Amino acid sequence: MLKKSLKQLILCGIGMLALTLGNADAAGLHRYASGYQLIDNKGGDSRLNVWKPDARFSLSQHWYSSGSGATTQTIEGGWVVYEQKFNTEDPVLFIYYTPDNYSTGCYNLDCTAFVQVNNSWVLGGRLAPQSSIDGTQYIIRMQWQLFEGNWWLFLQGTGAYIPVGYYPGTLYGEGQMTQHAERITYGGETAGDASDVAGEMGSGRMASEGWRKSAYQRTIYYIDTALTSHWANLNEIEPTPSCYTIDITNNSGGTWGTYFYFGGPRCPNP
Repeated sequence: MLKKSLKQLILCGIGMLALTLGNADAAGLHRYASGYQLIDNKGGDSRLNVWKPDARFSLSQHWYSSGSGATTQTIEGGWVVYEQKFNTEDPVLFIYYTPDNYSTGCYNLDCTAFVQVNNSWVLGGRLAPQSSIDGTQYIIRMQWQLFEGNWWLFLQGTGAYIPVGYYPGTLYGEGQMTQHAERITYGGETAGDASDVAGEMGSGRMASEGWRKSAYQRTIYYIDTALTSHWANLNEIEPTPSCYTIDITNNSGGTWGTYFYFGGPRCPNP
């Protein structure tokens, strides 16, 4: 029962982003294929390969979170296909935060929370080119790090690794995220409404298809409270394996470290 309750806790935490998506998820019909670890941390890092799934809402992202229920606080980011908000069918770069279980919080620069110090990356900007089946795999690297009281965002594409900006720690009031997060989560999510289906996740292929077919995140590590990095040791969240799957390899060594493949085709809603 403990293992089940922990998974339910994580699903509750990562599920709340979908509940903020308005018409894209009015009924809370969202699904995941992701991996989590319960560990005190000051952020983490991964490389996400970028796809263009056929979906009204589909993402690949990081979650760093603490608390539960009304005390839930998060920092999130990755790429998302969400035409209703971003006016494009292509994937876009996004970040998100909430200090109070999604009662408040926002994407990108939609509110004054995020302090951008480098404009080399456009938050909400289109990511191109995208990966293709049996073709070139295009990636972005993302890191979040709590440093000197602020949650810093670092990004890398084909160029240098850049500190893009930060969420001030003061946004979290007296909450846990001013000190450190308690969970790391990486993976995919889709959403739809009761009249629709949940669209493709990742490349639209199941995790078992692997390299150059399935979406992935690799070199996944977290940063401990002493600011030392460690390979993540992730547990699977795969609630609808007939639609979306994830295959995690923890600390494989080599250049990929901890990594996973994930994704799947369209999934009928109940």
